[in-house]
Order: sequence, then C-alpha cells, then structure tokens
Amino acid sequence: MKKLLAFLLAGLMVFTLAACSGSSDDSDAKDSSGSAEPAATEAPGPKTIAEDTTAISLSFTPPESYDTVKRHLEYAADGSVIDKSFTYTFADKSEIIIGYTKGKKVTDEIPQSYLDKAEVIEYAGKSFSVITQGSTIMSVCQDNDVVYGIGWSFADEVDRGKFDSLMNGISITDNTETVGNGDDLYDIRYTFDSSLNVVSINNNLTETPNGEAVDKSITWYCGKDKDNIDYRLLIKVFKNSTVEEQLPSYDTTGELERGGVTYTAVYENESKEKPYAYYTRHGEDVYEIRNMGVSSGWSTTRSDESYEALEKLMSTVSFE
Repeated sequence: MKKLLAFLLAGLMVFTLAACSGSSDDSDAKDSSGSAEPAATEAPGPKTIAEDTTAISLSFTPPESYDTVKRHLEYAADGSVIDKSFTYTFADKSEIIIGYTKGKKVTDEIPQSYLDKAEVIEYAGKSFSVITQGSTIMSVCQDNDVVYGIGWSFADEVDRGKFDSLMNGISITDNTETVGNGDDLYDIRYTFDSSLNVVSINNNLTETPNGEAVDKSITWYCGKDKDNIDYRLLIKVFKNSTVEEQLPSYDTTGELERGGVTYTAVYENESKEKPYAYYTRHGEDVYEIRNMGVSSGWSTTRSDESYEALEKLMSTVSFE
C-alpha cells in the first residue's frame, strides 16, 4: 500500500513513477498496533493472481488485457497481514493499483490541500476522495484505521469512464482472510536468523494473466521498530532470465564462491571490500540475495551490521 500511496502522490506531483521492481520492496514498515479491526490472516489454498479478486476486505473486478500483475503482501512480525495490493501493468505502460492497508492515514501520504480539492464520491457505500492530476487519477478512502486505494496511471489522458467503471465494480466486506503468495522461493533453501529483529516482511509475486510466474521476492525489515529500520535483506527470483539481464549496470562486480555455488557479487566501489548483493543462475532462473540497507528515497546506506547479516544469510544458502 505504501507503493499505492507513493504512486498517487507521484501522480499529484507529476513525478516519474518509480520502477515496479523496487517500489514495493522498498516500502517502509507499517504499524499494526492499536487497530480497531480484526487482524487479517492468510487463507489456505493456492490461487493464481488472476483469480484473486480481494485485497482483504476490498473486493474488485480485475481489468482485462493486462500484461502482468504483481500481488504484494506485508506481514507484521506476528505474521498477520497488514497490507495487500495489486499492480496491473499494461502493454502501453499504464498501470492500475488496487490496495488495502492497515494502521495508516491518508493524510500521512497525500497533502491535505489536495484532499480539500478532491471530489468526494460514494462507492460501495463508502466516501472516496477522487483526485485527478495529469494522466493519473486516484481514489482513496479512510475507513477507521484502514485505507482503501485505487489508482490508474493512463498512458495518455485520463479516461474517466474507465475509472468509474473500475470503481463501480468494487465492494467492501467484513472479510479478514486473504490469499497470499506462499513463502517458498522455488529452488533456493536458506535459514533466516531468528535472532534478528524483524519488524515486517514483504512478499511480492508477479505473474502473467495465465498464472505464469515472472518474479517473486521476500524482503525482511530488521530494526528496533517501524520507525527505526536498521536494514533490509532481500531474496528475489527472476524466472527464465540470465544474470546479465538482472545485474545493476552502475556498480563493480566479481565472481565469488559460497557453499560450492559460484555467484556474481556486486560491490559499491572498485575496492571490492564487501559485496552487497549476490546473483546466480540455477536452472532457468536467476536468484538475487541482497543487502538493501536503509533507503532515504534518494540514496541507500548500508551498515556493517547489515553486511554481517547478509553474509550470515549467505552461509545458509543452498539449491535443490
């Protein structure tokens, strides 16, 4: 949902949208305490994202003819679901984001001056603030400690008829269960250190409309609390890809062996003191294991502790 609100705010400010590959994984941890609503839980049973039409209590009709859809979930340290969203991407690079988040306020992300100028329209029995800026239109609703949001970034100009049709297809229920992505990451096996102070966990899965996986990732947020994140660790799988396609182009690389597996290691500078990411191809897929540090929105910083945590994680990694 952080991605959704950032997306909406970006549209308001006429900024370029952040790349999908990092936006959900980089979102800040959210607080699930003090909630007036029951905590959402993950429902059993696998389901392709195309078949999933609920973001917790927000039900909707998925769009047609999209290229890919990403399902994002965020879990509190106790395993409860506090955030779920869907990002539909189209051939013309337009995007729809539909989501639910808990323990968040709309005014934390969108300036009150914009909300004051918004249209207030009732959908599904709730009052939504609808804001249009450039080629982006968004609709947000604060319902006690839950925020519902739907955003559409069009390739050209806003098509209000299409947006209203999407909004008229939503419903809001008392549901507290949801389908998740599962915690498996295909052929990689690892052990995450239980002594680390995990504040929240992000789980992202991208699929095509027929349910073919494009990529999947899990990000652990470690720190004292949601406002004091020390670092983030990520494992991501790119299906049917190559290391060369996924390597960042701006940093130094070199080969390293860990546990009998040869990796392409990525360094922040040419001294090659400490790798912050490892890439390897296993079968037809590429596996990335990364120290994501802490992001300010403009830059990323990585502490010695974060490098140590990455190496500890790497020492447990094997492939089936």
